[in-house]
Amino acid sequence: MTNMEKLQAAWDAKDLDGVKAMFTEDAVMIMLHENRTLRGVEVEEELTAMVLDEDTVSSEFRIIYENDECAVTRERIAGQFFGGQVSIVQLWRDGQIYHMETSLIKDNT
Repeated sequence: MTNMEKLQAAWDAKDLDGVKAMFTEDAVMIMLHENRTLRGVEVEEELTAMVLDEDTVSSEFRIIYENDECAVTRERIAGQFFGGQVSIVQLWRDGQIYHMETSLIKDNT
């Protein structure tokens, strides 16, 4: 199972500890569509809110590119945090994300 498959399985299962374990303590999360950058504890708080929110669910998940250092994904995330198609780029170190950039893509529907 690849890093992204592990992360997606934890996300879909609403496994907060599993999702958090996939991020370094000093991880940076850039929310491009909100012009917002989260670091360290802020990342953990945001992940906690997303994972524990029952309405924040992923569908149409696909891996566009992945190796041990980088992953690019696209999916639809419902709920208060995104509510549309999302493109995510993650940089990995030793099986954990240390940098992530997320962008909401407007739906034409």
